[in-house]
Amino acid sequence: MQKTSDNILVLAVIAMGGTFLMVASFILIYIRNQNKLLQQRQQLQQAQLAHQKELLQVIIESQEEERKRIGRDLHDDVGAAISSLRLIIEMFKPDVADENYTRFIKSSKDIIDKMMNDVRHISHNLSPTALTYYGLAFAIEEQCTLISQSGRLTVNFTNNAASVLESIPLPVSTALYRVAEELLNNTIKHAKAKNANMLFQIENNLLTFNYDDDGVGADINGINNGIGMHNIESRLTVINAGYTINTSPGNGFHIQINYPLN
Repeated sequence: MQKTSDNILVLAVIAMGGTFLMVASFILIYIRNQNKLLQQRQQLQQAQLAHQKELLQVIIESQEEERKRIGRDLHDDVGAAISSLRLIIEMFKPDVADENYTRFIKSSKDIIDKMMNDVRHISHNLSPTALTYYGLAFAIEEQCTLISQSGRLTVNFTNNAASVLESIPLPVSTALYRVAEELLNNTIKHAKAKNANMLFQIENNLLTFNYDDDGVGADINGINNGIGMHNIESRLTVINAGYTINTSPGNGFHIQINYPLN
């Protein structure tokens, strides 16, 4: 009788052990499958992000090419036509002095000169040749000078990363130039600022671009949801650059952009 009880106990222990092993095996298999699913999801997300980034890059490159084409057409075709119109007006002179005619000619020339300057300015913004031929620092400094001379905003530009700005690839230079352009436009249109500052420097193997203004500031959520900020974020995403924003109502606007050099 005792022997039968011992056998039953042994069988019970074996059964419990087998059940435990089966449960443990099922748990391990479940965990392994979940890990595989998680890895597959992560790989799929990474592939989707990479694909979105490639599409974004193609879109931005297409936009830049279209900008260049329109800029060239404005400069070559429209600019030439306006210049020809000015020459034609100068060719026609009255036989006798006519004060009204002289005023008309002067007024027409002033309008044509303004049109020529506007076309030149638009063409430059669409396709900044200074960026291609002279580099990012020169192009931004030229832009800051033009804005300061207009009286709309005083822009101070400090370049403590001259050697790096001369050597970075053109797509990166173009992205940073467009970001600087967007920031200046936002300041002029919305910030009611008198001064803005740009600073390029090197920190911990990063090219940092600091921009700030002394304007009215804004709610951070409103800034992040704006179209201008989305444009900036898109261009920075393509070049793998990060950014941080510091702004609040009444306290101006500041953004630091970090572009990894390696």
